[in-house]
Amino acid sequence: MPQLRHESLTWDDVDKLIDHILPQFQSDFEIMVIITRGGIVPGGLLAEAMGIPTILTASVDFPVEAERQKTGLFAWPRFIQFPNDDLLRGKRCLVVDDVWGSGRTITAVKNRIAATGGTPFTCVIHFNPYR
Repeated sequence: MPQLRHESLTWDDVDKLIDHILPQFQSDFEIMVIITRGGIVPGGLLAEAMGIPTILTASVDFPVEAERQKTGLFAWPRFIQFPNDDLLRGKRCLVVDDVWGSGRTITAVKNRIAATGGTPFTCVIHFNPYR
């Protein structure tokens, strides 16, 4: 098995990533949904820098891969925690997580926000092309 690249970031590095992301936003957001647990730190830093006062959390679980292999079916996400629809409806919402692996967690949250009538936009600190 090839050795995977490993990189450690300092807090200064994280600040630089936040500074790099900020100018890429094309509009303002009314609320932020942070995906637990990884999105808590980058979401908090972004919310502070952008002046977003309303921060909500979402927690999503997917059945283990072994179950999928047994049934041959992909499972629907299980939302352990999710904001009430009334908090999202009609709002421009920034969804934040730490990393984009397969994309299924942030996509599940984005789609559920859209289903409530909110307008979701996604943001991650790191894209993992090896997953």
